[in-house]
Amino acid sequence: MQITEILAVTGLGLGAAMGLGALLVPEWASGVVRLKADPAKGGGYSEFRATYGGLLLMVHGVALVIVLMTPAAGSVLVVMPIAAGWLGAAIGRTVALIFDRARLGNAKIIPIWMATEVGLALAIGAPVLQFLS
Repeated sequence: MQITEILAVTGLGLGAAMGLGALLVPEWASGVVRLKADPAKGGGYSEFRATYGGLLLMVHGVALVIVLMTPAAGSVLVVMPIAAGWLGAAIGRTVALIFDRARLGNAKIIPIWMATEVGLALAIGAPVLQFLS
């Protein structure tokens, strides 16, 4: 296994682990994203389990299996949308820092999340690097 595939497997594993954590412990996901379920409207925990849990778990988990089971060329097609998604998350946070600074308060965690998202994007998208040279 090449280093680029090891990076992708690591990033996909982290994404799947975050999804599993949110699926099993929605309170953890709520704390990570700093959102709270609205008891008056209901359904909040189902959203944490579905979007932050099941969706992240399955997208990353299936891609992880494909990366482990297919040749490197096949991995590229699987990892690119997921890597782009993480990069998109970092772009969204950048836009928030530019346009929403007054509403963000003292959110010093945002640059840390941005670095994490860019890191995941680069790790998951690493198999593409072997085809760029």
